[in-house]
Parts: sequence; C-alpha cells; structure tokens
Amino acid sequence: MRKLLTICCFLLCITSLISCGKGPDTAPSEENLNIKLNTANPATSTSSSYQFTVEVLSRMPAAGVKINITAKREDNSTVVFTQDLSSSTAVNSVTVSPLPMGQVFCTVAVTVTSATTSTNTRNGNFRVVWK
Repeated sequence: MRKLLTICCFLLCITSLISCGKGPDTAPSEENLNIKLNTANPATSTSSSYQFTVEVLSRMPAAGVKINITAKREDNSTVVFTQDLSSSTAVNSVTVSPLPMGQVFCTVAVTVTSATTSTNTRNGNFRVVWK
C-alpha cells in the first residue's frame, strides 16, 4: 500500500510539472514593433508648430514604449525640437514647436523602442516646413 501511495504521489508531481510547462522559458516573445507616422511627407504648417501622431500598429509591449522625437533644420543641422515620451497607448499625439521661420525644412526623426526590450526598435522620419 505504501509503494502504491508513493507511486501515485510521484506520478502526480510529474503530471503537474508537465502541465505547468517549462517555466519562464515558455513565455511568449515580444512582437516586433511596427509603427506608422500619421503625417504628410513633406508636411507643411501654417504656424510655428506642427502636430502629428505616432501609431504603434503591432501589439503593445507589456511595459509600453519609449518614443524619441527630434527635429533638425536641414540647412545647418541645428536641433530645434526634442521630446522623449513613455507610453502604453497605441496612438500618441506630438506637437513639434517651434519651427524655424523662412521656409526652412526640418527633418523630424522618430524612434520607438520597447520599454522591455531595447533591441526592439523602429525608426521613421518626415520633412516639415512652416510656410
């Protein structure tokens, strides 16, 4: 009887280990980021600011994303705007301001990085001018 009880306990332990999986190694991997910049390229603004959205099309990482936006003048590479955001929402509104006067184009570079996995990153850019 004691052997039978020991065998049953052993089988129960093995069954529960198998049904639990292998632990952390079986966790699903994070989906590669996919983004969309909702703007024209080149974009024009009638004022010194320009608003656009950054949309995360892929499944949002569990810890969210970090979004870095930098706008540089094309004539002399001077940074005119920079912003760092943390977000867990798919659509994020950004306003670049101030844009330089005199119809000077700026390149706006956007980098979206997973807050969990720093190698999971996507980049995008567009041109904007204040006319």
